[in-house]
Amino acid sequence: MDNLFFQDKNQIYNIIISKAAYEQMLLYCERANPYETGGILIGNYSLNQTTANILQITEPPKNSKHAKCNFHRSSCGLKKLLDTAWNQDQFYLGEWHYHPNASTNPSCTDISQMITLAHNSKLKCPEPILIIVGGHSNNWELFISVFSNKRYTILKQLK
Repeated sequence: MDNLFFQDKNQIYNIIISKAAYEQMLLYCERANPYETGGILIGNYSLNQTTANILQITEPPKNSKHAKCNFHRSSCGLKKLLDTAWNQDQFYLGEWHYHPNASTNPSCTDISQMITLAHNSKLKCPEPILIIVGGHSNNWELFISVFSNKRYTILKQLK
């Protein structure tokens, strides 16, 4: 499998997920099942700023709270990790989490949290990406969106 490519219908947002990051994310989901889990997305942007390249995903930080229908990501250790990434020209790009054996549709809480993150000036990420993994190891599903101006744009995988 090569990298995964996603784009919105207006061809404004483009996202590439590295094979390694994608496989790592699914591994964390498989290990956590039947509980929700998640972490952050780290990467960079193309020179013309039209494509976000997701190069790393984190495991759930220490002290994160996992439940069957809820996940609260801790920030424990993320500042150090993001400082290191920054020195490698990589940045915080957004969030990912897992809806075990369920739909990838974002909840009201998911949407509200992403809008809050988009307005957090400390993150320097006004258009954060949200990836929700749903289903299970026999049938993974992905929901990928970009949040901007209290709205979100859904991206589809390009074949």
